[in-house]
Amino acid sequence: MIANTKALILVGAVMALMSGYFIFGPDRMVVHAATLETTSNAEAVDTAVAAFQEIGALRREDPIDANAIRNVYLNSLQALTQQVDTDNGLTLDSDVLVAIDEISTGNEPTLAAQVIDKTLQRVFYLTILDRITAVRDDFETASTEALNATWNEAVAAFEAIKGTAARENKIISADRQSIETGDNPALDVQVALAFERGRTALNKQNPTEDLIEVKIVRQIIRLSLVRAYYIGVLREVEGVVSNRDRDIEEAREKQKEGEIFYRLIEEFITRENATGSELIKAQFTGNIASVDADAIVSELSKGFIGRVRAELDANESSILDDRGRAMEVAEEALLYANTFLADLEIRLDSNARSEIETALSNLIGASNASDATGAEQARQEIDNVLMAYEQTLAITEYEQTVETPFVDTAVTAFQTIGSLRRQDPVDAQAILDAYAGELQQLTQIIDSIYRSSMDSDVLAAIDDISNAQQVPLAVQAIDKTLQRVFALTIYNRLTYVLDFFDDQTIGELELEWDRAYSAFQAIKGTVARENKVLTADRQSIESGSNPFLDSRVTLALIDGKTAIGSSASNSMEQLIIAREQVIFPVVRAFLIGVLREVEGIVENRDRDIDEALEKQVEGIYFYRIVEPVIAAGNTNSNARIKAQLAGDLAAVNADQIVSDISRGVIGQVNSSLGVYEQSFDSDRAQARWAAEVIALYTQILLPDLELRLDATRRVKIENALQDLIEAAAQSDSTKAESAQQTITGFILEYENELN
Repeated sequence: MIANTKALILVGAVMALMSGYFIFGPDRMVVHAATLETTSNAEAVDTAVAAFQEIGALRREDPIDANAIRNVYLNSLQALTQQVDTDNGLTLDSDVLVAIDEISTGNEPTLAAQVIDKTLQRVFYLTILDRITAVRDDFETASTEALNATWNEAVAAFEAIKGTAARENKIISADRQSIETGDNPALDVQVALAFERGRTALNKQNPTEDLIEVKIVRQIIRLSLVRAYYIGVLREVEGVVSNRDRDIEEAREKQKEGEIFYRLIEEFITRENATGSELIKAQFTGNIASVDADAIVSELSKGFIGRVRAELDANESSILDDRGRAMEVAEEALLYANTFLADLEIRLDSNARSEIETALSNLIGASNASDATGAEQARQEIDNVLMAYEQTLAITEYEQTVETPFVDTAVTAFQTIGSLRRQDPVDAQAILDAYAGELQQLTQIIDSIYRSSMDSDVLAAIDDISNAQQVPLAVQAIDKTLQRVFALTIYNRLTYVLDFFDDQTIGELELEWDRAYSAFQAIKGTVARENKVLTADRQSIESGSNPFLDSRVTLALIDGKTAIGSSASNSMEQLIIAREQVIFPVVRAFLIGVLREVEGIVENRDRDIDEALEKQVEGIYFYRIVEPVIAAGNTNSNARIKAQLAGDLAAVNADQIVSDISRGVIGQVNSSLGVYEQSFDSDRAQARWAAEVIALYTQILLPDLELRLDATRRVKIENALQDLIEAAAQSDSTKAESAQQTITGFILEYENELN
């Protein structure tokens, strides 16, 4: 069965991919804080809290009455949820409505009820954050009465999540295999006291000091709640681990709760530990047998350690000239550290905990006194303990087994050329010197494998630079051609590992996987870029959120490397999935690159023709990397894209290009859906592979699908993709059929909206 899967995957991947080629951060979450003239008030928030509590009772009934929940939500909670969505760029309203629909249709109603509960808790948390931020921002201009009114809304919202804040701590067990109960940090009391401190400060008896106080208590409220949800995540990990061998349904419910809880604190982890965040999300959406308590705790701690260090840096830069800021960030450092101090004590000892707690307290005192020397000493002591703690964490990192000097040298040469091409004037001979050697040899090897002419293209572009002919265009041709070389190198080495999995030693396979990892370093910057999406008027392209594709690729490379050395019976299947999870995000990144250049064309063609022409060349060369994906899915779309990118600048139509990219991807989705359906009963491994590929392709479409349809449909198709994967793993044909129908229906609806 695996052999058949391997053959189909290798052939399918070559056809689909190559055919011979290849949240806002935590601080930004408050940018849209409401003004004090908000349409909400404490009474309205009280009503929303009461509705939330009523829904809490309704979701515990058996059977769950979806209509009753819907009525309560629409009448008393939806307006607040939609306000939060607008202020924060989220789709929580859609998440709730889709979950209610899932209950109505009987699609795992218990899990859907947890989605509703945790999503609404997020609504109240963000409402609190919005109101206390508004008070901070308007403290100097608004009256005490107005400030109190807004503060009261935050206090009212806290009643909804007070129970979560009141829960006891959760910590890693001594054997690092599970989670157990610790002491109770009384976070509900801390938050309540902070609200009272803030209310006193609103009287403005000493405006300068009172503003500092408001800033500090805002951080206490904000980060105490973050810690409460950190504890919530670990509580659900405990539930997964303790139930997965005795009550699968209970374990899956806890896994879903963990997934939704984690969304609330995800931004804090991603900012400092994006790859770790991807691992945590994968654990909460994957096989419950793979949930690793130690790994999750470690990655969470790594993220929060990064936040502590960021606040220490902010303290260093403000200690001499901004006492209020120094005090605020010192408090933040303490609050962030509080999330992991219990774990630090377990992994180090009580002395280490006492040492860092003392140093954090000293930092607050030194900041209050504007004592730069004392603050510096405290920061150093804190960092010393953090460094020791980091060494004890089970952090997921890629570890190269074998040195890869040939590819490493080629990557270094590419990076050197990257610097040289930005010089003015551009030194053609220096570029040629850097290119000659391993980089040129690698290019020639890839040319020979895929019957391409990239070496000639690079040399021709260098000649153009030497002759001062369209130098800006020539340097872009070099850069994008070499990125294509490395993309193909990644694809080739990973595919080689699959081809010879049964024929070579683990060491030989690891060498090739390591070479792929090394090659990825050349294009990691491109893969790390933010998404690009069609503007609302469909006339141009603009930036979207960051999908962290580089972190996804890194995690997939780690997973694949682990599978190579694994003795598990499904290690080949895991390796196949890992290969796809590397390749598809890379494809998506280069499609984003195409749209980035389309944006440049549209924005510059009427004001800077040279810049627009340069963007056009970049778009052409980016598209060559991924052309086979679109061509295999829709030949007509491929032809139109190429014609637009190579034609008159005035004729470049952003909507048309996005639509044609989507048509090509839809063709691939439909093909993979066919494979899924045909193999579901006969070859479950093949069906699992097809489900993963369908999800990876569809993720490319989702931002544009949301624009042309709506957020609710996006959430529904995301849920269906997860169901599709789970159905293959669980041999649940009913679930599989329902998921297929949902995906097919929305894809067809989306296709009808394309230009």
